[in-house]
Amino acid sequence: MAATPRPPDGAPVASGPRAESREVRKGWYVLLLVPILAPLLVSTYAHKTPELFGFPFFYWYQMIWIPISAVVTGAVYLLTTERGRR
Repeated sequence: MAATPRPPDGAPVASGPRAESREVRKGWYVLLLVPILAPLLVSTYAHKTPELFGFPFFYWYQMIWIPISAVVTGAVYLLTTERGRR
């Protein structure tokens, strides 16, 4: 029986359909950039109007990203793990 080829660092080489599906699933991690970068673009939301329940846009825009970030993080987790794909 032939040994599995290993790269110089000793880690096993991933090949076959399962390795390809892992590579495809890594693309979902790009979604995590959205809730990170959107609040950093302060000039896009640094104004008072529109107000929501008396809160200026500047504040409620930042607060709305909390649940959005949680949903995006959960979705990426489910889409990129075997546990989430069962």
